[in-house]
Amino acid sequence: MPQDQPPDQPPDQRPDQPHHRFARAAGKATRAFLDTSKDDAERTRVERERRAERQATEERAAEARQAATPTALKVARWWWAAATALFALVTVAFLLAGLNAPAPGGAGPASGFDVAAPESTPTGQYVLAGLAGVLAVAAGTGTVQLLRSRRSAAGLLTGVAVIVGIPLIVRGHPLLIVLAVVLLAGAALLWVPAVRKFLR
Repeated sequence: MPQDQPPDQPPDQRPDQPHHRFARAAGKATRAFLDTSKDDAERTRVERERRAERQATEERAAEARQAATPTALKVARWWWAAATALFALVTVAFLLAGLNAPAPGGAGPASGFDVAAPESTPTGQYVLAGLAGVLAVAAGTGTVQLLRSRRSAAGLLTGVAVIVGIPLIVRGHPLLIVLAVVLLAGAALLWVPAVRKFLR
């Protein structure tokens, strides 16, 4: 008697067909892609939280440092900001004076640079404007460094005060002497022990 043939296997137990293998491979690739995307999203979230926490820590440290800023340093910052603005105004004033000065009519001191009275000639006005502009830039640079609590600001601004203040005192004019005293007092603020200790 011939042996009975095995019944046909159900579709889910038949040998793998090519399109079944491709479908499973595509499913695995999709799951792997989704898992990778989830891991990347998680890493991005963790990194974002770390950055936010680091920024918050830096802000708290900056606030604490600002609260601990000596009063003398706060005064010095405003003092030198005002001095920088003053130098800038003087620069503009000398430039305008040089532009509006009448053209010299002949030879003599009025036609060139007068060392004894440089403000009496247009050329002298431009020279003084250039010097005041250099001082404004130097004072502005020192003020920015002072706002950042840099120790180098003390040396730079003290140099500006000495370079400007001593000649102004020698000139002997009361208004110039007052200006010199103001600049030298601003420099003295930078050497207060509490300020020197705070600058870094």
